[in-house]
Amino acid sequence: MDSKKRNIVKIIAAVIVFLLLFIWALLYSPSHWSSSEFYFDGDAEDAIFSLIRNADHQILIQMFSFTHKGVINELEKAKSRGVDVRVIAEDKEENEELLHTNFDVRWDDSSRLFHRKLAIFDAKWIWIGSTNWTYSGLRHNAEVDMLLSSTDHALDLVSQFEKEWRNSVERNWFDE
Repeated sequence: MDSKKRNIVKIIAAVIVFLLLFIWALLYSPSHWSSSEFYFDGDAEDAIFSLIRNADHQILIQMFSFTHKGVINELEKAKSRGVDVRVIAEDKEENEELLHTNFDVRWDDSSRLFHRKLAIFDAKWIWIGSTNWTYSGLRHNAEVDMLLSSTDHALDLVSQFEKEWRNSVERNWFDE
């Protein structure tokens, strides 16, 4: 092959590499596979209902105060359609309504305050913020939450949830 043909082959190869890198960057850039949205002061309720209704296989929740009957009802519907619904909550009387649900609930009974407000939907969507899932938290308080789509982060949080699930208790003072 003469030098002119080698130069043409090098140029074609460089163009192909450039196009492949461009396509890869376009398809796999963080803005493509990861997105987020903020919710302020009462804007969260509809988004949470939508996430629950659209979950296909799993909803994992860690919540300090969880008394919103509408959210509980939606989680029961999700459980009835085959979604793995599990909640870890602070072991306190306010959360007693969770004892009467069809989904799995465990209690953090450590000496620390279990103050988390976190939900993971289908190991993809992460809901995290300041809002307790109560009527006041979702409708009246000054709150901020973030919905984040990131499989990598969600899988890390699922792993952490599973560890805490194993360390939480099924039986608590409500049963005594």
